[in-house]
Amino acid sequence: MPEPGIPGYVEGILHQHGRRLRFRVIESANKAQTLRHCELLLAADSRVESVRVNPLAGCCIVTLQEDKAEAVKVLLESLPTDLNGLQVAVRELQGGGDKELQETSADKNGSIADEEDRFVPQRIILPLSSLALALLAGPLSLPPLAVGGFILVAAHLSFKRAAQGLIEERRLNVDFLDALAVTLHSLEGFLVGPALMISMIEGGEAVRDATQRTALSANTDLLAGLQTNVRLLVDDGEVFVPSNQLAPGDRISLFPGDQIPIDGVIESGEGSLEVVKLTGESVPRFAGAGDEVLAGFILLDGSLIVETRATGKDTRIGQITSMIEAAPVFDTRVGNVAGRVANRFVIPTLLLAGVSLLFSAGNIAQAASLLMFDLGTGLRVSVPTAIMAALSKAGSHGLLIRSGRALEQLVDVDVVVFDKTGTLTQGHPSVVRVDLMNGGELRPLMQLAISAEQGLNHPVAKAIVEHGEKLGITPLDCEDWGYRIGRGVVATIDGHEVLVGNGKLLEAMDVDVPNHSNEKELETATPVYLVVDKRISAILYTEDALRRDSKELVAELHRRGIQTHMLTGDVSSVAHAVARRLGLEEQEVHAEALPDEKADLVKRLCAEGHKVAFVGDGINDSAALAYADVSVSFASGSDLARETADIVLTNDRVSDLLMAKDLAELTFQLVRQNIGIVGIPNLSALLLGTFIPVSPITAVLLNNGSCLVAAANAMRVLGFQAKANAVGTTAEASMATTTTMTCVELAERLGVSRQIITARRGRNDFKTWVATQDPEGLSWRYCQENRLYATCG
Repeated sequence: MPEPGIPGYVEGILHQHGRRLRFRVIESANKAQTLRHCELLLAADSRVESVRVNPLAGCCIVTLQEDKAEAVKVLLESLPTDLNGLQVAVRELQGGGDKELQETSADKNGSIADEEDRFVPQRIILPLSSLALALLAGPLSLPPLAVGGFILVAAHLSFKRAAQGLIEERRLNVDFLDALAVTLHSLEGFLVGPALMISMIEGGEAVRDATQRTALSANTDLLAGLQTNVRLLVDDGEVFVPSNQLAPGDRISLFPGDQIPIDGVIESGEGSLEVVKLTGESVPRFAGAGDEVLAGFILLDGSLIVETRATGKDTRIGQITSMIEAAPVFDTRVGNVAGRVANRFVIPTLLLAGVSLLFSAGNIAQAASLLMFDLGTGLRVSVPTAIMAALSKAGSHGLLIRSGRALEQLVDVDVVVFDKTGTLTQGHPSVVRVDLMNGGELRPLMQLAISAEQGLNHPVAKAIVEHGEKLGITPLDCEDWGYRIGRGVVATIDGHEVLVGNGKLLEAMDVDVPNHSNEKELETATPVYLVVDKRISAILYTEDALRRDSKELVAELHRRGIQTHMLTGDVSSVAHAVARRLGLEEQEVHAEALPDEKADLVKRLCAEGHKVAFVGDGINDSAALAYADVSVSFASGSDLARETADIVLTNDRVSDLLMAKDLAELTFQLVRQNIGIVGIPNLSALLLGTFIPVSPITAVLLNNGSCLVAAANAMRVLGFQAKANAVGTTAEASMATTTTMTCVELAERLGVSRQIITARRGRNDFKTWVATQDPEGLSWRYCQENRLYATCG
């Protein structure tokens, strides 16, 4: 029950500290409206500095002008006591005007305006109806004038585009020719020709609009996703408050599993932070007092007290999203190839129609027939058809291509910039080698290692446990167990004292740190020491391994003459070591790059005249993705990177980038062919028709016939087959020596449903997961080309 004097719709005061007050309204059908009314009334109060609401939590947050405890109760008591009084007060505040209704109406009008460019069936209903009437006009003895008037109404979008060309662009466009031809033929009584013409035009425009890229507000969603309740430290303890209420100088406490919602500095404590999505570092970062933390980091182990330095859009993530919002927005309509070509012939067509009018002694029907020999109709249909067919074919190959523009730009790409972590590498550590020492045996030692590491959320610990699971090893129970933050684990297992960790742990436990391997293939690996009863028994090397197809992809790009760069936030030594294994030159490596520096490199390459494709999967890549000519990400990437990208590789194979480029090149090869298929017969007929009479029906059949042939040619893209390049050849060679199964067969083998396998096969951990389910511990992978599952070699 609310306190006496407090309005009945206020459930209670949740938090009050200094000048800030947070209260919740009661649950009701009109909770959102109640919050809105409270916000309006409180914002108008001179004692209030700021006010905002959280509809999901049903809360209102108020900041007062003065820091007086008694002002809070006085403020709430000043609100109307019931909901009816609240509504009356709001109407009086707004002067009786229906402001909210006006705002809602404005929003609706905006939505309606947005709908104009969307592909909706209504766009082609009128043209198709006019075609049906034109065909039935003779058999049903319909009045030609009435049918002609209906055709003109059905062509209203052509008239609108023609008017926009005259008013906004101050030139005659192909829509002017279409509108003029439809008008003249309709008035002359030739009905089928213009009706068929506008049906083809609007059908093509509808398909064309359907290729528009959908704009998603993923950057806003990202910031909203960071909003959570945090433990705010106050004088008399701590209180839970929404993170969006924090201000610079506030101190918060964090525990394992917490995602950090602010940028700040650690005041006390130490912990292990997962930073891969923001900085690209695949190995967790150990942090202590005085170290900086950023919004988006996840605390894996330890506890921290952090002083807030920046919140919301002032954080590093907020700055990234601001860069994305500032990125240029390009036209997504297939580069307007059709329009550019067709518009060049508008004036010549009008001149030839005028000449024909003179030679035919003022025969308007003859002159109007020439106006139908435009290139617009054929290209408006055939070009979008090729694009839509390509997008459909891409989907069957595991490529999500959002727009025709992405395909068009991909054709001319001559520079590809890769992020390292999660793009060219797997994005998480795995055990790549185990060196046994002092005569130890692999299985019993790995059993001790995974027994000590089981249950930890640390990526290195997970890698060790997964490696043991692949070997079919079952962990033992620990008699005693202790975790040392940033160092490792100390445990007693089956009577043995077991240490699993880094050199700092060994030094702390008075164990000499051995020299680990300096072999070239292990220069990027992190050694993890296994010590049993004070003796070094094994060294486990973990690293963020290269993707299976990364090296072959880089080689193939170089073979095609495409520049290749690698960007990473990782340290220079690791970056260059990875680059050497990939076959990249030193000048093609850019290490320790912050998100804004990644975007700057992309902008610089674009400014030099290059067509740049950027491939990345993390939040830190999103700004660079937004500025690239073509942006590419993975289905397993961060939400922001995935929604920013023009192309998403749903199979998580980086080499599929080559498949996308080959598909784009085939598509626009067909587009160029269609320009000839449409252009040659129409231009030839236009020249001949200037001197030889051409009937309207002949003109329509020739124009639309070439259009249909071009559309059929465009459909050839559906026969696209991926080239057997170096990357594909390697994969096929691997398949030749492996066992394959269908989804049904694999489901029976694993004892799980087909749906579970299908749902998990796109994840990075699929091979690890399936090995744990397989009775022989075998790892399997999905092959898109033949839709089979194959054992990993």
